[in-house]
Amino acid sequence: MAKSRPFTWLPLLGVWLSACSGTGSYTILVPPNQAAAPVRDLAVGRHGKRLAMAKALGAQAEHTGEAWELGVWSVAESKLEFGRAPGEVASAAFSPNGNMLAFVSQDGLWFIDMNGRNLLGALGSDGSVSSFLHMGQLRRVRFMAAGPSALACGSDGVVAHRASDSLQKVWLDKPECTALDVSPDGQAVALVFGLRDERNLAEVRYGETGALISQLSGHQDTVIDICFTGRTQVATASRDNTIRVWEAHSGQSLRVIPIPPVVTHLACSPSGRVLASAHSNDPNIHLWDAESGAPLGLAHGQGATVTALAISPDGRALYSGAEDGSIFMWSLPR
Repeated sequence: MAKSRPFTWLPLLGVWLSACSGTGSYTILVPPNQAAAPVRDLAVGRHGKRLAMAKALGAQAEHTGEAWELGVWSVAESKLEFGRAPGEVASAAFSPNGNMLAFVSQDGLWFIDMNGRNLLGALGSDGSVSSFLHMGQLRRVRFMAAGPSALACGSDGVVAHRASDSLQKVWLDKPECTALDVSPDGQAVALVFGLRDERNLAEVRYGETGALISQLSGHQDTVIDICFTGRTQVATASRDNTIRVWEAHSGQSLRVIPIPPVVTHLACSPSGRVLASAHSNDPNIHLWDAESGAPLGLAHGQGATVTALAISPDGRALYSGAEDGSIFMWSLPR
C-alpha cells in the first residue's frame, strides 16, 4: 500500500520557484527492501496514470511472490498491475497515447500492448515470438510522437522499430550510443555517444531522417545524460560537474549550471521549467530552475542512492527509484 507523508524542500541559497511554498509531499510506491535489486529505469504513462519500473534480476512482486524485472504500477489505484520477467531490463518507455510499452532487455527490444497486456515481438516461421532486431547491447528506448514507433540505442547504433507492422530499420549507424531523448513534438532526437573522441559532446538530429541538426560542444568531461526541456531546448549532464542547457537547433549553449559530483541521471519537465539530477552515493534529488540555472532545493527522504528519475507528462510529479528497490513519487513545485 502506498504511503504518503510530508517532506521539506531544503532550500539552497534561499532560491525557490515563485509558486513553491517550501513544503510538499511524497508517496512511497514501493517501500525500501521490498526488492533486493536496484531500480534501473522509470517511465510515466499518459496523464501520469501508470508507472513502468525496470529492475535488475530477481526483483520480487510482494503480492504474488513472483520474480519480475519489469513492473507496471497503477498510480491511481496504488497497486502493481502486473510484472514480467523478460530478462534484465535496461530501459522502458510508454507510447504517447499510453497504449504501448516498449522496453529493452538483454534479448533486444520488446513491446507490450497495454490493452491486452500481450508481449509483442518478431514472429518467427515456427510461430515463436522473439525480440525485434537490435544492435548490440541496448541501453535506452524512447517513443516517437506519432504512431507506435520507437528508437532504441545501443553499443552498435540506433534502430527504429514500428510495433504495428514489425517494420525495423537502422536509424543511425554510429556505435556506442549511451543515451537519447525525443522532443515533445517528435521532430528531433538528442543523443549521447561514448566514443573516445566524442564523450564530451552530444548531438541533435531530425527524427524522421536522422540527419544532423546540431552538435552540442562545451563540456569538459563525459556527458552522462540528456533530455529535452520544452520543445526547443536540450539539457545535458556531465562528469565535469555541470548541467548545460542548449538551444537545440543552433547548438548554442544558453547557460551552465554547477552541480555536485558525480551526476548519474537527469530528468526534465515537459514545460522546460524544472531539471532534476541524481548523483552517486547521494539519496537526495537536486532540483534546478532550467530557465535561470538557480538551485531550487533538494527532494530529501528516500534514504538510499537514487538510481532512476522520471517526471510526469504534466510536470506535477517526480518519480525516483533507488538502490534499495524503493520507488517514491514527489509533488513538484509549481
